[in-house]
Amino acid sequence: ARLNDPHDNPYAVATELDDNSLSDRFQGTVYGEYSIIKDLKFRTSFGATTNNRRISQYSPTTLSEGRSVGGVGRILGNKSTLLLNENYLTYNKSFGGVHNVTAMLGYSIQTSSNESWGAESQGFLTDASSAWALQTGANQQKPSSGLTEWQIASYYGRLNYSLGDRLLFTFNARYDGSSNFSANHKWAFFPSGAVAWNMKNESFMDGLDAVSFWKWRASYGLTGNQAITPYQTLAEFSTVFAVINGSTVNAVRPTSIANNDLTWETTAQLNLGADVGLWNDRVTLTADYYRMVTSDLLFYVPLPQYSGYSQQLKNIGEVENKGIELGLVSTILDGPVKWNMGINFSANRNKVLSLPGGNDIEYGSGPGHLVGLGDTQILREGYPVGSFFGYVYDGVYQEGDDFLPGGGFEQSAGGEKFRDIDGVRDGDGNLTGQPDGLLNSNDRTIIGDPNPDFIWGWSNDLKYGNFDLNLFFQGSQGNDILSYTLLELNLLSGINNATTEALKRWTPTNTNTDVPKATTGRTRRVSTRWIYDGSYARLKNLAIGYSLPASLLDKMKIRKFRVYVSAQNILTFTKYEGYDPEVNYNSSGAEDGNRNKGLDYGSYPNAKSYTVGLNIGF
Repeated sequence: ARLNDPHDNPYAVATELDDNSLSDRFQGTVYGEYSIIKDLKFRTSFGATTNNRRISQYSPTTLSEGRSVGGVGRILGNKSTLLLNENYLTYNKSFGGVHNVTAMLGYSIQTSSNESWGAESQGFLTDASSAWALQTGANQQKPSSGLTEWQIASYYGRLNYSLGDRLLFTFNARYDGSSNFSANHKWAFFPSGAVAWNMKNESFMDGLDAVSFWKWRASYGLTGNQAITPYQTLAEFSTVFAVINGSTVNAVRPTSIANNDLTWETTAQLNLGADVGLWNDRVTLTADYYRMVTSDLLFYVPLPQYSGYSQQLKNIGEVENKGIELGLVSTILDGPVKWNMGINFSANRNKVLSLPGGNDIEYGSGPGHLVGLGDTQILREGYPVGSFFGYVYDGVYQEGDDFLPGGGFEQSAGGEKFRDIDGVRDGDGNLTGQPDGLLNSNDRTIIGDPNPDFIWGWSNDLKYGNFDLNLFFQGSQGNDILSYTLLELNLLSGINNATTEALKRWTPTNTNTDVPKATTGRTRRVSTRWIYDGSYARLKNLAIGYSLPASLLDKMKIRKFRVYVSAQNILTFTKYEGYDPEVNYNSSGAEDGNRNKGLDYGSYPNAKSYTVGLNIGF
């Protein structure tokens, strides 16, 4: 029995809840190929994937959901169908012994249909029929159904030309159309080109025996992104109940604004690279420089509240990403002790190049129950995407200090002290960046960058006799973390638990501290107090193994016998005060994943794990 407990006993859920799911999936592909003339082929293919799923659920009166309503039964269904047709011609011709040309022209179309439906009832006389007699429920709930469809079609071509094993030229072109965009903006053209030069095979490299290969690479092209849900260009309506003459009736209300100009997001990318091998490939090096400029970004823009809408999907602004990537693989030892090592290094610089009208876009990402946080991040021209936005924390006030006025800001000894950085306006009403002696929202600024200066990895494989060892380290340097977890815990306002930092709080006898006093009614504010260095180095994987020698394997008539011990995430070096520097709060989805980096609120930490295993092959 339970007494006012909103949570079900786990045993009761396991034994009383009837929850069944059944899925049927089909996936198939058929193709045909025909040689029209010598060197010219035509290929067509058809693919289909269908997935049917049915869910039946029944919560009896012994569980929380069904207790007060006489049981709850529901049936949910979903059917998805994906069809793909591709057709292309390929021409391949070699001549002169060193020239090779490959050309391809094609067309493809992909369609998707997703159907869903559901029904629910409450108030059953008996639990015996489970969810398979919804009509016997006394309270029929509102049914639901939906249909979502989209199509994408593409015309594409590719031309390759190679001159022996020295030069390779490639040109690609795509003309893509998506049903997700507006009528006059569905189609876009995306060309690209690349060249590779195998410099090692040139005559002037003769005699450089230390160089086993040396290749230069360069490419430039446009790519498109149409990863939005269907119908975003249309004005959408949602169902709502209304009361007319005392009776409840169904109605609809507008929930989004049409955008007749919505189109493809486009990325222009330049790549320059080189691949070098030394001493018969004992050392190989890969180096790349890239610059990507993404324009017409698909982004939800906040709207004024008086419009009646919260946001609208638009094509806005430009963002730049540029950086270098380095990779080194080397055989350090090749004698009785074998040691192969790999190092990778990547440094990316992200920057917003332009926004509509040059205006900032502020947005919030904090947990909804942390009332008062407001906007916590900003998009601003010249700064990285997802920059943290808030106040500069200058410690705590002491007795005799001059307290800065400001509504809701503390003005007593031991209170939070924030920096006055802006507020004076010029004759046109624009902020000048000069402090005005008053604390308010004008004093917020960019207080952190979640993007690392660089990331790296270092792998080592060693072998001696029948023993083997693998060590893999990884790390990130220079990235900031905004911790909502520590903001909530260390608010010191008497409404939740705190960390041991509360022991360092300001009191009349403990004034040499930057932790404010405990007080009720403190306003939650994002500030530099909650920005932490997220740099870390981690031993990601350690594995030690032993394999039986071949002589014993022959006697045992087996092919392989290896015993090993491995461990993951056993060592982490970081100054971050949270559970784990690899945080991922509020970063699901394409849009949120790009603009909500470096956020921590109960992010589940990487677990330390240990494994003992045995591999036997016959």
